[in-house]
Amino acid sequence: MLSMLSSVVLYLHAVLVHSEITPEGYDPECTIQDEADFDFYQCDATFSKNYYCSLSLEQQDWLQSIWQEALKDRSYRPRKRREIRTLSEKEKTTFFKAINQLKTDTTIAPNKYDTLALVHTSRTLCSAHQGSNFLGWHRVYLLLFETALRQKDKSVVLPYWDSVLDNQNITAPRKTVLFTKDFLGNGNGNVTDGPFKNWRDMFNCPLNRNISRPGSELMSPEIVEWIENDISIFLVEDIIDHFWSAERLETIEGQHNLPHGWVGGMMAILSSSPKDPAFFLHHAYVDYIWEKFRQKQLRLGQNPEYYTGLGVSEWISESKNYNLTLFHAPYRNMDCFKWMKNIDGYSNIFTENLYVYEDSPTYPDCGNTKYLNWNTVLKRCIGIKPVLSAIPQTIKPYYVHMIIIISVSFILLIIISFLVFLTLRKIKRVTIFTVSNEELKPLCRRSVSNI
Repeated sequence: MLSMLSSVVLYLHAVLVHSEITPEGYDPECTIQDEADFDFYQCDATFSKNYYCSLSLEQQDWLQSIWQEALKDRSYRPRKRREIRTLSEKEKTTFFKAINQLKTDTTIAPNKYDTLALVHTSRTLCSAHQGSNFLGWHRVYLLLFETALRQKDKSVVLPYWDSVLDNQNITAPRKTVLFTKDFLGNGNGNVTDGPFKNWRDMFNCPLNRNISRPGSELMSPEIVEWIENDISIFLVEDIIDHFWSAERLETIEGQHNLPHGWVGGMMAILSSSPKDPAFFLHHAYVDYIWEKFRQKQLRLGQNPEYYTGLGVSEWISESKNYNLTLFHAPYRNMDCFKWMKNIDGYSNIFTENLYVYEDSPTYPDCGNTKYLNWNTVLKRCIGIKPVLSAIPQTIKPYYVHMIIIISVSFILLIIISFLVFLTLRKIKRVTIFTVSNEELKPLCRRSVSNI
């Protein structure tokens, strides 16, 4: 009865709400399918005792094989994850190609990309959100995705999307270059251009977005800065979402929710969000923020491997047993990652041996990319669509003006020098053929006498 009532509520919600915000051309049935996949009644405490994963055993074994390869995929220097707009055209193309190769690889049904997307569904979401395990679970998830990509091309490293850079463009954040054909494809309606054009999921629903819809926003630069650098905040319980109040917006997970809603479409629905590759770039930035916080903890003498096991509790009053703390318990098996405990997601092994993050682009060169520009008013780099698309990425944006000024000055100097040369030459000729009045008098007398 409760399940039936929940389905009816979800259906009405989809019809009444999504009829207004669903992108044009997107089948409402797809929205209903996505939302019906999960509701928080599944997070009843009675379910917290046992490991859960909606994937088949074959799919789970494949995930574990990726993990085993991930641990071997290390070098003397950990690979470096960078902001996507700082990638070269070749790196960007290779990254997108590897994602599409996962999408077309059906050796694991329905395909490897959709199998990874299916991890983030159903009751697994209870232990992967609103508590301590959010950070560690998604860190493992990202590493599995990155390793699967590297199985296609060893040069691929998962980039991140720093949405704060686009939030700075307060006049028109929707004009970000991220949602154009040169990056992730169009941002409104079904995705029909870019590297993921005409993508469909396992239910034959099209990849769709609805960026910058009214009321949505991107991450706050002030809160992100506070989490990363404010030395008064150094306990992990201060930045994980175990609240159900306005305070949750000051947590990493609370901030993480904002771009999901801003991108809209599949990204705005919990169980369908990984169907959009933007999910993994966004979560890589969430992981970046957490790593910045962990580095701050180390500087302040804190242990970044400390795991609290906190979770939101008593959110849904109708469910008396609702308590996510039990799903986030330290030694509970990670849902869908059965070879790990929740506490293992906080291990230093990830960023000590496997990968590190390059700092997000900042002053003065904004990452040496034509897609970012320094804003003198905001004192930050902001995302832009390049006006001078022919400028190579190797040239720093603020050098371009210097090069133009120097070039024009040099040309003007040559022109002026040439004009001076011509003028001096003319003066010299006049001087050679000029005769004084005293020299002309004898000549005049002779001429007169001869007459």
